[in-house]
Amino acid sequence: MQSPREIFQRQFKAAAAEGAVYELYIRLLADKVPELRQSAYGERLEDVEGLIVVHFSSALTEDEKNHLKLCRQLRNKILHCDFHAARKKLEEIGANPQPGNVRRTDISGLSGREMAVKITSALAHAPGSSEYVADLGSRAGVVFGWLLEAGGAGDFAKAADAFARGAAIVDRLALIG
Repeated sequence: MQSPREIFQRQFKAAAAEGAVYELYIRLLADKVPELRQSAYGERLEDVEGLIVVHFSSALTEDEKNHLKLCRQLRNKILHCDFHAARKKLEEIGANPQPGNVRRTDISGLSGREMAVKITSALAHAPGSSEYVADLGSRAGVVFGWLLEAGGAGDFAKAADAFARGAAIVDRLALIG
């Protein structure tokens, strides 16, 4: 039986892989177009993407241009494990992320007995005994909580879908040439 960490880590891995494929598509397209070839190995993906959007401007809707930009930004947030900010990007993309309702209980510095009391209070949802991870933002000490929050809420699957849509837009542009 797999732990929640293992399950959500696998979901994170799938989303990160789709984000990497999205970047590969962007760079392959830039490398294919003679006017953009010099930028294909550019350090900043934002610059490569910008040149592609300008070059293919007439073949892209405003929604598609925005989607490409948000995919790049979402990719960065996923790869850098800033899941709170990634959720905001998913909202901008229109993926309608929902809370995972993961709660965090701070038991640092407590004795075993105090921990048991605090955990019992948290399980009973006593006021002040725990906080929703989604309300904590990107603070230190909540990466694991956000892994559970994002995984439980389906954020990684939504990110993978957004990256796949972005890659499909870029793939269409590659056919245009």
